[in-house]
Amino acid sequence: MESTVNTEVEDVFEENELIDDSVPIREISRVTGVNTVTLRAWERRYGLLIPQRTTKGHRLYSRADIERVKEIQLWLGRGLAISKVKALLADEQRGNEIPAIDSIWIQLAQQIQAAITAFNRNQLERLIEDTFALYPVEMIADFLLAPLLQELQGDEPGKPARRAFFNTVIQEYIHASQSRQRQAARGEKILVLAVSEGEGQILSHVLNYGLLVNQHRAEFLGYLPVKESLLCAEAMGAEIVVIPGGDTIAAGELQLHLTLWRERLAIPVVLSGNAARLFRALHFEPTTGIYLCDSQQQVLAMVNQILTDESSL
Repeated sequence: MESTVNTEVEDVFEENELIDDSVPIREISRVTGVNTVTLRAWERRYGLLIPQRTTKGHRLYSRADIERVKEIQLWLGRGLAISKVKALLADEQRGNEIPAIDSIWIQLAQQIQAAITAFNRNQLERLIEDTFALYPVEMIADFLLAPLLQELQGDEPGKPARRAFFNTVIQEYIHASQSRQRQAARGEKILVLAVSEGEGQILSHVLNYGLLVNQHRAEFLGYLPVKESLLCAEAMGAEIVVIPGGDTIAAGELQLHLTLWRERLAIPVVLSGNAARLFRALHFEPTTGIYLCDSQQQVLAMVNQILTDESSL
């Protein structure tokens, strides 16, 4: 996927003939997948980026800035807190030994669990808002939300109530964030679907939000019968279908979906989560145009890869 990102970077600089070979914040956000709000927070709070400014005060970024964002993402993926990245990057440049990393994802999960257990809405909202402001959406999904939601599963006394409380608060935040991000989305149309009724959909909403952050015009419609899904995809002109897979997926329904998608529309279908695991476990016959991903980070990279490959044809 690294070559795809590098190709995109070159395309961005060719398309944006700006002063000093620089691009605006929306472009660095599109290429790296980091929310513009997060990029500004990295600049203001931690001095990780120092963009140039136009005469009107708009931020402009260089190739070096994009490379720096990619390096920051690598360290965040290893569990380094964003507050410690600047010092570590400076140590790297001096050739100092890299210290052991205490995972920020474990620390955040513990803080959120404490707020959930106390049913403290104000504290939980602050933690969620601050986390989404400082870290890439797909990393939050993979390293924080997925294990946290798994921990909240079960019917032991108190768990259903804590799960319902957390689901309500996180969904409110995601819905509001999607609404704001949708206004800036200008890219390709992507349809995100569930293939079973009643499955947990928080991670699917987060995935849809991550696609919007990448400036794709994504729509998550939840569960629809396959024929309705086909009608919707045709009407909206979807270029890719993403099926995240929730808690429970029926093998027969997944196979029906994949068969009809390939026969009727022949557009790429990206499977992730339980949908991808089920596809592998049941040894479905390999089909051109079906892409399997194990994480939301992989989904976003795969979507960008597919669109880059198609644009080069």
